[in-house]
Amino acid sequence: MRNKNNKLLIISSLFVAVAAVGLYLQVEQMDEVEKPIMADQFQSVLKTNEVAFQQASSMAYGIQTFNEKLPVNLPVSLEGIDLNIELPLDDDGNLVVGMILKDFFEIYLSAMGEEELDDILLRIQAAMTQQLTSPALEQGFDALKRFIDYKVELANLEQQPSNPDLTELENIRQQKAVLAVIQQEYFSPSESDAFFAAEAEYDEFMLEHLTIQQNESLTTAEKQKQIQALANALPDDIREGREAAMKPAKVYQKAIELKASGGTAEDIYQMRSQTLGDEAASALAQLDQERDVWDQRLLAFNNQYQAIQAAGMSSEDADGEVQALLERDFSRVEVIRVKAINGL
Repeated sequence: MRNKNNKLLIISSLFVAVAAVGLYLQVEQMDEVEKPIMADQFQSVLKTNEVAFQQASSMAYGIQTFNEKLPVNLPVSLEGIDLNIELPLDDDGNLVVGMILKDFFEIYLSAMGEEELDDILLRIQAAMTQQLTSPALEQGFDALKRFIDYKVELANLEQQPSNPDLTELENIRQQKAVLAVIQQEYFSPSESDAFFAAEAEYDEFMLEHLTIQQNESLTTAEKQKQIQALANALPDDIREGREAAMKPAKVYQKAIELKASGGTAEDIYQMRSQTLGDEAASALAQLDQERDVWDQRLLAFNNQYQAIQAAGMSSEDADGEVQALLERDFSRVEVIRVKAINGL
């Protein structure tokens, strides 16, 4: 097993970081926009990707060659997943670079953290070799190279500090302009549209949402009305996805309101069941019980802690009593949590 120290942590985090950056929006007046200089921490990742690409390109494209290099065991995160994704070709036998190919890449990249990047790239290359022939295979290798480099660029962008001379909205718009530059560098217009059209539309929605929220000339009711109109204008699939993503948060808030107004545990269960289903409602009810027990234990500790502090002991004796109390009533992991909550 290769050493998986800081390099692996960097690689593992960069794919998650993409979500924090956001995706592409069409912006105007990008003549003066430049992408940031690549940080040293990402240079080794780019090199790994370059080496993987060159090695694949120089091989005879035989699946046996790849299989001999693959790690023996499949990552746990890929077990039970159907990896037999048929990659689409056009009438001339060229690979169609679109969402199917993107999903194909992302499935294998989900194993990041279990395997090093070069092993994951090898798996993707081997999988493409199993079903593609020239020119589609070479096109697949090239698309993979560009896709990984693009992810690294986005991770690097996410590390850039905001401009203190700009407002939050101006910083976001500036970042989107840089993203558009990166898009143009790594993908053709048709590829960008296939990869990012839906995300770009939702990005635009979120930017407009934030603009409305920060408009001090609007009342709360006016803001809510405009935001709802904005949400209603989204395409059906994006709107449904947004509503599904927001559902747990809405249920959580409604449960708080129900409890505050005197609602019983059964009232809360029924509300959750109608929205999320019986299984989720039961799980959340169990979680509520565990939280209540924890709150009671924490309250008991705090009362005893206050009593110790008021007892007039020396600092050393008081600390000893508190430590004994913690060790008696909490596990080792819980002790860390109690100390963090109480600032001990």
